[in-house]
Amino acid sequence: MALATIATQVASGALPRRRRRRAPATTTHFTPLLPTPPPPPATLDRVLSDLESYPHLLTPPLLRPLLAALPLHPSPRRRLAALRGLLPESLLRRNPDLALRLLHLHASLGLLAYAHHIFDHLLPARTRRDRAFPWNCLVAGYAHLGRHEDALALYLQMDEEGAPRDGFTFASALRACAGVRSAALGRAVHRDALRAGFASGDVVTVCDALVDMYAQCGDLEMARRVFDAMPGVRDTVSWNIMLARCLRHGLSTHAIEFWRRMLKEGHMPDSFSLSMLLSLLSDDNGGKQGLAVHAWVIRDDLEQDLSVANALIEMYSGKNELGHALWVFESMTVKDLVSWNTIISAHRQDFGILTMFRRMVDSGAQPDETTFAVVLSACENLGLVEDGTRLFSEMESKYIIQPTLEHYASVVNMLGKAGMVNEAYEFMSKRTHLSSEPRIFMALLHASSVHGNIRIGEIAAKKLFDLEPDNVHNFATLRKMYKNTGRLEEVEKVERMMRDKMSN
Repeated sequence: MALATIATQVASGALPRRRRRRAPATTTHFTPLLPTPPPPPATLDRVLSDLESYPHLLTPPLLRPLLAALPLHPSPRRRLAALRGLLPESLLRRNPDLALRLLHLHASLGLLAYAHHIFDHLLPARTRRDRAFPWNCLVAGYAHLGRHEDALALYLQMDEEGAPRDGFTFASALRACAGVRSAALGRAVHRDALRAGFASGDVVTVCDALVDMYAQCGDLEMARRVFDAMPGVRDTVSWNIMLARCLRHGLSTHAIEFWRRMLKEGHMPDSFSLSMLLSLLSDDNGGKQGLAVHAWVIRDDLEQDLSVANALIEMYSGKNELGHALWVFESMTVKDLVSWNTIISAHRQDFGILTMFRRMVDSGAQPDETTFAVVLSACENLGLVEDGTRLFSEMESKYIIQPTLEHYASVVNMLGKAGMVNEAYEFMSKRTHLSSEPRIFMALLHASSVHGNIRIGEIAAKKLFDLEPDNVHNFATLRKMYKNTGRLEEVEKVERMMRDKMSN
């Protein structure tokens, strides 16, 4: 089905009226790709210093390489501010090409307030009217900052002022539509692109943006129809978009289908596609498909790609195939924090987890919150109380990591499962900020019920009744504790409380 025929099925309706533009609240940095190799920072600083002393040297032939070099240096915005202070606006008005370069640089660095100043006050009206480039810089800049409504307002203003729109314009506007999750706005931009001839199958960037927009807005059927209508120009990015969106929506069957079509049509999967698909196959339902994807990894010599190798470890870990996970890990020539955390997680049911943790530390890798969450959880499940409490202490004192509720809960559960209910209560009591966390008191109540610690169980239950008065499970656990210890009168009291609670 050709893309042009889809236009007749896109619902009619106009985009809303544009909103007034406002200066950006934040200045997020993103660096454009520029081919010019930068001079050393000290050289650039020296040039700027000389220009400050001799401003008459600031001419267009010098400005062009300076503007090309700025974004490739550390602290580009600081150096740009220094250069901006030297620039006479009259020079930019006489040289629209330099004004455009400066506008693009500010927009790409997230400095949209001054980019707007250039656009509104320094560019000739003819440039704004006849060229899409200055508009595109602002639309893309706003979309990149997450200011999607402002990006769409500028897109609308382009139409009102008769400015030309190109493929980059439509792709940026579609990303903004995806950002606000509005399929209605996306369909309006889709119609505009079709009328302008930029949504035909040969304009792959616009078609990719259409697929992504519809998928992010939840209209996967339309996303697939646009995708299927791209006649022979689907590239790796196109396939990645469909794979990623299917995975995001939990459509594993569709993702596998697109994967098979990708291979059948002769498209070689890249590391992104492989990583995404491996994450889908990280449970037992993956069957032999995970092995097939691993074969593609070996065939394409992607075994040393970090994201792919990490995804392979995660996949085999999810299948409880520790041997395969270790084989992938040991064959990696470079390992990052994700690699270590993933292989440690693969040992979460194995006593070798502490050895793997020590290997990580000895390698020079620095454990983080995730590392300790996995290791403490494993110590809880494996009954390694002494090791677990020692590691918790190291996390705070040696690695200066602030524990989260997950870490605290693991220690309380660890002590409680080992029958050290009093110690678990003491651990919690020393940390007053835990006194309002139901998860901690539920762990205490459960451990008290299992090990018959009436005193701590009653304390935990009383606190839980205050924190979660409608949670019947807490009453049931308290009743079970009384019943297991032969305190039948208390059992009756709790049952009456439960009946009263259910009747209200």
